[in-house]
Amino acid sequence: MSFVKVAETSDIPLGKMKHVEVNGKEIMLVNVNGKIYAISDRCGHMNARLSMGTLDKNIVTCPQHFSRFDVITGKMVSRPVEMAGGANMFEKCPEEVQRTISQVLQRQRELQKVIRTYDQLTYTVRVEGSQVLARV
Repeated sequence: MSFVKVAETSDIPLGKMKHVEVNGKEIMLVNVNGKIYAISDRCGHMNARLSMGTLDKNIVTCPQHFSRFDVITGKMVSRPVEMAGGANMFEKCPEEVQRTISQVLQRQRELQKVIRTYDQLTYTVRVEGSQVLARV
């Protein structure tokens, strides 16, 4: 693995994230307190793009199931949020439709419980002048 230019420092303002694709890898670059970090941009739970989520200091929250990861270490800091409810949106539908929707949502909850969530792969980053380089 060698260092490859992945962005310019101006592409990643303080407190922001940027998606890049390098050598077939999807990477999220993050500027935390003026230091740039790089982790895999696909959630270790259900593969959503983390850079489309939200960032609070050094914690990124996945936009799909709300798993949270530390962008410095790549470690998961909280599991996905179990999807609940939804059936009440169909309360005006016939009883048979409501029952079917309820069964589908229950099955989704069962499936979600057995899906493992993995820590994110991190990449070593260095900045040379205005260039951001990552070891990929």
